[in-house]
Amino acid sequence: MVDPLGVELLPDCPTRRALLRTAGAGLAAGSSSLLAGCGGGSKAKKKLVSDPAVRQGDIAVLNKVLALEHTAIAAYTAGIPLLSGHARAAAAEFLGHELAHAEKLAATIRGAGGKPRPPQANYALGNPSDEAQVLRLLNVTESSLVNAYLIAIPKLAPGWLRAVAAGILANEGQHISVLQAVQGHPPAPAAFVTAVE
Repeated sequence: MVDPLGVELLPDCPTRRALLRTAGAGLAAGSSSLLAGCGGGSKAKKKLVSDPAVRQGDIAVLNKVLALEHTAIAAYTAGIPLLSGHARAAAAEFLGHELAHAEKLAATIRGAGGKPRPPQANYALGNPSDEAQVLRLLNVTESSLVNAYLIAIPKLAPGWLRAVAAGILANEGQHISVLQAVQGHPPAPAAFVTAVE
């Protein structure tokens, strides 16, 4: 697996099949309309995203993590139709979380004078054909996000920005626990989060 901040999300592994092209421009349009109804802007929130202490290096790191969030949004969007029951309900909720993460990162980047990286037209997600394969894809996707945030946090300068990234990291860890449980695995397989369990 490439360094997650290099933006390669999924590892090449022998079980991957042909590439699935999905979640193009419709995903971008759908996610922006879904986010349009989310929360108003408080003064505290506006102050945070316009902090002049956010450096160009911070913007670059945030954009790399944002690219991974876009990939996660595509994975959930493509995978949800193949899920059922609790797995489907959890994935739908997690898609909402990933959309909120992406919006928070994009707002922070814009507030610091940067340009947020837009979603790609297509994502290479493998070729999941059943629920077990989709859950594995989502687990790998979430593990890659956890790894990316673990790498990103020490690279960010303002403390509040590290706190935002740490909050998102914790949420991604929660996603992994639920996905593990849905697959019948221990929800917390280790005492420390390493993103390689």
